[in-house]
Amino acid sequence: MLRIVLLAALALGVAVSSHASSLAPSVLFTAVRDGVLTVRTFDAEGAPIGTVSAIAVATERFVTLCSPLDGSDAIRLAEAGGRTVDARVIARDRGRNLCLLSASANARTLAVAPAGAQPRVGSRIYALSDALGFGVGLTEGVISGLGGGERGELLQFSAPVSPGSEGGALLDEQGRLIGVIDYRQREGQNVNFAMPAAWASMIEARHDTDTALQSLRDRAPRLARVGDGEALVRLAMEWTRLYPEDADGWTWRAVAASMQGDFVGEEAAWRHAVLRAGSMTVAELGVAGALLRQQRFAEAREAAAALVGTRPESAAAWSLLGQAHHGSGGVSEAETAYRKALALDPWEMSAHLGLISLAGQRGDHRVAAEGWSRLVRLYPSRPELRWRLVEALLFAQDGTRAHKLLARFPSELADSADGLFWRGATAALLGRPQAASELFRASLAKGPSEPARAWTELGKALFVLERFPEAIAAMREAVRIAPDDPDHRYWLAVALKDGGHLDEAIRINRDLSVAYPNEPRIWRQLGYAQVLAARAPEGIEALERSLALDPGQPRVWNALMILYRAAGRRADLVRAHGNLRSLDAAMAERAYLATIHPDEARPQ
Repeated sequence: MLRIVLLAALALGVAVSSHASSLAPSVLFTAVRDGVLTVRTFDAEGAPIGTVSAIAVATERFVTLCSPLDGSDAIRLAEAGGRTVDARVIARDRGRNLCLLSASANARTLAVAPAGAQPRVGSRIYALSDALGFGVGLTEGVISGLGGGERGELLQFSAPVSPGSEGGALLDEQGRLIGVIDYRQREGQNVNFAMPAAWASMIEARHDTDTALQSLRDRAPRLARVGDGEALVRLAMEWTRLYPEDADGWTWRAVAASMQGDFVGEEAAWRHAVLRAGSMTVAELGVAGALLRQQRFAEAREAAAALVGTRPESAAAWSLLGQAHHGSGGVSEAETAYRKALALDPWEMSAHLGLISLAGQRGDHRVAAEGWSRLVRLYPSRPELRWRLVEALLFAQDGTRAHKLLARFPSELADSADGLFWRGATAALLGRPQAASELFRASLAKGPSEPARAWTELGKALFVLERFPEAIAAMREAVRIAPDDPDHRYWLAVALKDGGHLDEAIRINRDLSVAYPNEPRIWRQLGYAQVLAARAPEGIEALERSLALDPGQPRVWNALMILYRAAGRRADLVRAHGNLRSLDAAMAERAYLATIHPDEARPQ
């Protein structure tokens, strides 16, 4: 039936006439703008899941991709004027990942280019879609190849597209529909794919009537969204039992195994998916990713290199190669691979995160902050990225910029539990511990995403205010929530030491020094606590151990000078003074006058 409607629309010349000459881009956009609508999906609570595009192919009929709709509880179409209407799926062509929607939305049906007017390589084309949820827009490019995809049926084009473009329209110079954009197929910013427009008229004839299988496809992403790995494992096992040759079932089985930390099982499931799909880039990438999570870096590097060899335009494969090099210590090779991934696809999240991690490893917090800033611009609807940007600015000791950034956040973010936490952390860096403690308490009252961290930061603010009993209580709560996190135990020991609970502080630091023997700050705090407990020889030994790991600690050298003098160790005192002078001349001069000069000036 839809095919008849489409042919009738063509015969009547709906939208842009098939006989029109090439149009200027601005004129073309005006003519076709209402032919693509935004698709928004929501969960059962009404929270947004994602945004894609849909093409008006007939009155109240729209075509988009199926996979972004799976697991959604509500689908709405947004018109150009902002009005939204409910939509429902009335037919699915699972083999081609195309869905037909019904919605009473106002739209302009796009004319389809006739079969004899299909584009040639080099032909100018336009991509009309809602990229990144910013509204429907137009990008320009050319047909760069025909016969793309595993069966040679896809159109390859160079017009830039982004997340959200999937389901959008590929148009010729006359504004006629020639393809449906499939962003998932994209393996480079200038290597994008679209399915032939003729496939839109075949959806009803190829409709998948297996409602049991569709139920599995809808339930799996819902379970993944709420993090119910156990239930997802059960569903995926049932899926692969009922449909053992369905690669999607094995894909979800891999996802479920990964959520449960079973990376060996994840690898096995991905390999089953590869076998059943013949050649499936997602599953092949999954195998390499599972090897990475098992820290089998050499095998992961080999798998990723093989993918790069066969799919050099795959940004995800280059990113995985970077992660494999990164894991095995190949910093330079990792950076090269990450940058290659981003040259192909500026939205490749894992490559951005890899470069940020490399910057953090070398202590370049400014570059790390720039990386988070780019991600915030690319993914403006992801608030957690804004928090990571604030965190990077704080690591860079740029509290002023962090404060200005937070001041620009909308109130629903700034006054959220996490917003209050980061405002507190910024206030602490700016030397406002009282304000910081109040903000941390407000954050905890609302339930931040990292409660243990919030309790520790509250404890630090109270520590600065010398409210030691409260600081200790806050840090004990952090340890209770996350007992395996050494950072919380470390700061509890610091508060206990300054609060006069020396034996407990020493015990915690001793335990930490056994578990983390190469951590200088632990040995430093152990040494301080032992000195305060009148165990100077043990304290000196611990402070020396700290300096052996990190000699760039002027305050520790200063403390050792005092201790060496008291112990009568003049040679060590002079040596410590020389080391301190190379780090902080002013502090060294004061320490000299207090520890060395009195003995030099004393009459013999």
